Amino acid sequence: MSESTADDHVTFAGPADTGEMAQLARDVLPFMGALHDDESWRRFRRFGQGKHASDQYTLVVRNGGPGGHLVGFVWVDPAMLIDHNITEPWWCINALAIAPDARGQGRAAALLARVEAAARAAGIVLLYGQSVPEARPFWQKMKFSLGNPDEAVRTRGAAMLTSGERVNGTFSPSSGDSWFLRYLTDVPGSVRSGLLPVSWTN
Repeated sequence: MSESTADDHVTFAGPADTGEMAQLARDVLPFMGALHDDESWRRFRRFGQGKHASDQYTLVVRNGGPGGHLVGFVWVDPAMLIDHNITEPWWCINALAIAPDARGQGRAAALLARVEAAARAAGIVLLYGQSVPEARPFWQKMKFSLGNPDEAVRTRGAAMLTSGERVNGTFSPSSGDSWFLRYLTDVPGSVRSGLLPVSWTN
């Protein structure tokens, strides 16, 4: 996938982008140290085209065409599968970064629209992630539901593991952060297992 507008070029991220992605992460995501080293992007293969629920999905935005300055990226993956062996069709929006001088022009919203389209095509039913306090208004504007700061999320309906077992789990965000969630379907019975803030399930 590669697409240009009058000003921006959006494409799948690859190894050639890692230096600029790491620099942007250092500039605007200081709390995500794992993304600050360009070699870690390659070592942990944080690239993908999101064709399947088990895929990663990473896009970059360059201003002025394919050879332009990298002004943003989004990185999505099946974090619950990677970290907890949960095979439910959930994608985690791990990082969304836009350079300060490139904000206010709809780039973050445009990247999220692409994430949503890819998620629907891959059969994903839930997009979620963690928000730092200052980003909460953005995620609310993007129609995500947010838990309270430091509030855990809990499985709603037992989640399937790679072993075939079903389990219930509770997951806490990083200190001071909030979980954000958005379901991509409202068809009754279409979500076998999901996540909800603990206060919503009491």
